[in-house]
Amino acid sequence: MYDDFPEEAKGLKYFLAAVTICLVGMVAWILVAHPMGGDASATTTLAPVSHE
Repeated sequence: MYDDFPEEAKGLKYFLAAVTICLVGMVAWILVAHPMGGDASATTTLAPVSHE
């Protein structure tokens, strides 16, 4: 594929690199910032809420 479509291969490599960087950044942010934890709101917790 790289020999047949060199420009498309460059775009694919760029796209995959960008997606990988975004995913690594999101995982790092979730691990560091804990966006779903430490909030008193029932809508931002990972624990199931039972409404009885």
